[in-house]
Amino acid sequence: MTQNDEQIMLEFQSGREEVVKVLYQRYKMRVFNFTLRYLGNRADAEDVTADVFLSLFAKKYTYNPKAKFSTWLFTITRNRCIDQLRKCGKFVSTNLKNKDLDSSGEWDFPDLEKVAHEALVIKEEREYVKEAIERLAPESREAIVLRQYHSLSYQEISEILGCSLEKVKVLIFRAREQLRVDLKSLIKEGE
Repeated sequence: MTQNDEQIMLEFQSGREEVVKVLYQRYKMRVFNFTLRYLGNRADAEDVTADVFLSLFAKKYTYNPKAKFSTWLFTITRNRCIDQLRKCGKFVSTNLKNKDLDSSGEWDFPDLEKVAHEALVIKEEREYVKEAIERLAPESREAIVLRQYHSLSYQEISEILGCSLEKVKVLIFRAREQLRVDLKSLIKEGE
């Protein structure tokens, strides 16, 4: 039987340090992807991801088993990202224009015009979306990235961002509306 995250954290708090490996396996890619989107730099994202999981040992007693583990973990992750940006003297934002974000790399298609054209359209659409997200206000950008890319609930986002549930709903609603407007104008510019 698979244990849930909260049960594993209780075991971890009681001294069974080896169980943290299960949490690491479950969350390492999600934490890495979050840090990569937040920081926009692969090397920093790797460092912060490692730091997040190391900090579980120092912060394990601050976890409240009544709360959802993923919310607690992503709050730590977000705070570590902010710390990293401050350390580098950068403004707190998610930089989605970085080349590291294109996990698919260069498109490697056969020399067929139709396939090449479709690939170009997809690539352009991704760029449109990245540009539109980049133009959002930092708080709105964080909320929409957490919701759309990490599938977190509004409540989890509220806890991670440290704001009310209603504010998260407004941030995401406004971000989506702004993205609709921006994407319509970007697509018209690209035609």
